[in-house]
Amino acid sequence: MRALLLPLIASLLACSSIRSVLARDADFCFADEDDPYLYMATKTAYHFVHGGKTRFQNVPNGHMCNRDLENLRRWRPDEYLAPQRAEVLTPQGVEDMRLLARRLQSNFPELLLPSASNITSANYKFRATEARDSMASFMEGLFGSRTAILPEESSLNDTLLTAYKTCSVWENDKDVQPFENTEGSKFDAGPELQNLLRNAWAVTKLSPWCAVFSKDELRILEYREDLYYYYKAGYGRDINSRLGCPLLHDMMQHFCDVISLQNLLTTMGINEDPMPLAAFNFKDMARRQWRTSMISPFAGNLVAVFYKCNDITDRNKVMFYLAEKPVRYEGCQVGLCDWQFLKSKFGELASSCKLDICWKGNTAPSSFPNSIAVLLAYAVLCLGYRQL
Repeated sequence: MRALLLPLIASLLACSSIRSVLARDADFCFADEDDPYLYMATKTAYHFVHGGKTRFQNVPNGHMCNRDLENLRRWRPDEYLAPQRAEVLTPQGVEDMRLLARRLQSNFPELLLPSASNITSANYKFRATEARDSMASFMEGLFGSRTAILPEESSLNDTLLTAYKTCSVWENDKDVQPFENTEGSKFDAGPELQNLLRNAWAVTKLSPWCAVFSKDELRILEYREDLYYYYKAGYGRDINSRLGCPLLHDMMQHFCDVISLQNLLTTMGINEDPMPLAAFNFKDMARRQWRTSMISPFAGNLVAVFYKCNDITDRNKVMFYLAEKPVRYEGCQVGLCDWQFLKSKFGELASSCKLDICWKGNTAPSSFPNSIAVLLAYAVLCLGYRQL
């Protein structure tokens, strides 16, 4: 069996602040918590998603003892939380990307443990927009050098990696902003969030940290952001599936941002729920598939692996991994998809990939090459693989 590896990475930054802390007694101490709630939607640390564990997980759960308060007193803002460093990849982000590359090497040694002579732009392709530091860190983990491969240049108006940024309708059209106009404001006014705010109001006099929130309250905040991205970049509006089309047809080694990753997942129907997310069904959606903590945390990634098998009757297979976990794709066997099945599912969409809706009559070109042909040709011509 031969394989083609195609990762798509998204990397973001966050910041927080602290002002003052007062002491109080409490029966519970977060310092002793063995199972804190770790999922902060798109601000979730990737370490907690792909399966890593550490006992030093700085996510409070709602009660504060003197020891917790003392830890907060000793806390000082990290230099990367300064506004002027908002676009700089943090040391943790650098480490996440290096380790991701090394784990992929371990999982796919026939592809990603090449000899020095095979590390060429003919065998590996890199392209990025704002995520250049993430790409360089990934390359360093893969090849031991941040400049092993010269990446392709991406234009400011990149219709492949950041199609949504060139689509004014996506950003501005009032007909495609249901979150801001309906579901978001409804959820803000609903009992779950209002009760959370009432409970937090008195406690925040003691500390501005999220230590004031319980696990249930953190789940509410997570759902609030899931709801936002469901309509902004997910299944909540049709235009999002169209904007993922350019990435679908060009599924090679590309790095982009969280919106582009979510657009692609939406186009492919990954993590789609039978019931839409809405303001009124928070409790019903506790086991939802659209959970941004899992699908697009810091360093979120989608990997597609193309297999060329010895089976003459059915040689070509594809498997997808989201945050390094196999995607149980409907119509596939334990996540392993027949290439013919994917061609029948996406071939028509890929061959007529148009973003005319973004320009509404503008004569700007909006067609893209056939994704199936591009991916298959790239699998055969560009990346070295080994017969298994």
